[in-house]
Amino acid sequence: MSAYQRVVILGAGYAGVMAANRLAGSKSLVGQVQVTVVNPHAEFIDRIRLHEVAAGSRKSAAVPMASLLNPAAAVVVGTATRIDPHARLVQFADGREPLAYDLLVYAVGSATAGAGSEGYGVQSAQEAARLRIRLEQLDARAVVTVVGGGLTGIETASEIAERHPRLRVRLVSKGGIGADLSTSGQRELQRKLRALGVELVENTEVENSGEGQLTTSSGARLESDCTVWTAGFSTPDLARASGLPVDPDGRLLVDETLSVPEFPEIFGAGDAVRAPDSVAAHLRMACAVAMPMGAHAANNIIARLEQHAPQAFSNGFMARCISLGRTAGLIQFVHADDRPRPLAIGGRPGAFLKEQVCRLALRWMRDELRHSGSYSWPKGPRAEQPALAEAL
Repeated sequence: MSAYQRVVILGAGYAGVMAANRLAGSKSLVGQVQVTVVNPHAEFIDRIRLHEVAAGSRKSAAVPMASLLNPAAAVVVGTATRIDPHARLVQFADGREPLAYDLLVYAVGSATAGAGSEGYGVQSAQEAARLRIRLEQLDARAVVTVVGGGLTGIETASEIAERHPRLRVRLVSKGGIGADLSTSGQRELQRKLRALGVELVENTEVENSGEGQLTTSSGARLESDCTVWTAGFSTPDLARASGLPVDPDGRLLVDETLSVPEFPEIFGAGDAVRAPDSVAAHLRMACAVAMPMGAHAANNIIARLEQHAPQAFSNGFMARCISLGRTAGLIQFVHADDRPRPLAIGGRPGAFLKEQVCRLALRWMRDELRHSGSYSWPKGPRAEQPALAEAL
């Protein structure tokens, strides 16, 4: 066995970078661990900015990895194609020498499902760049249809409508748009979307798309010169291909401590992981979940190396922060289990607060780089004090 423990982190998104910084900078593990981060790209992609890149409001969402990642962590630019959990090896697409590990963090992220060759998305830098070019090429009054009424769809439709007022923007949702917000939040959201000229099509499911049109579940056909898919998600097939336990969507199954029961040296964090409902039933895909999961996985790796008992994951919410273009936003305050509270802040104050939260994501990772263990997060609903919750 090596004199030090080899920790390999697959993915350098919000979860992976947070885990790497906590481990590489841990004072209690000095000289005991070697941290290696494997990522398909040399740069960090600030994914919460990709809808801005797609619309043309921002040039790039790329951030130099060296500005976020602890220099003690090595970086391997490449794509893992298989994990051998028995031999504890990570294999690569380009045939390079497999990477050995003693402990592994699976944080490979997610992508939009359904876009295909005919549609567009905003889940990667490549998708955002492709959509940006398409929007610039469209003639005046061309129809842009955003499929998916979740937060990503709302932000994308708003950004495009504000940046390209010559285009007709439509937002199609399987349910009500903003239905999971408070009454005041939903009212403010729909008011702003309509002020931007976004056509709202609610309670409508898109079944398939063809050349220049979409077909809904009711059989209706909608004209669309550019279709942007933000509904649904997919995860890399890495866990399934490696014979690891996965849910029907291909997400790695972990226990309450975020480790794989059959292979306890493997931990998971972020969008590509499914934790038990006992700790994760209320969680949604967001950097506000990925970063706590990354930090918690690192905490339990540290506990394992120090021969302490691992702790169950606990993560709660405080607000949903939605951008509605560059001049408006919506801050919906929520309970720890993500149920909306009555209070919501919109307009320019909402835009200001949303921007500060986006900046905090990078700041928290940089703070963790400088001081391992500095990042903290609100605990989940089981840890929430009812009296305090109702008072807030």
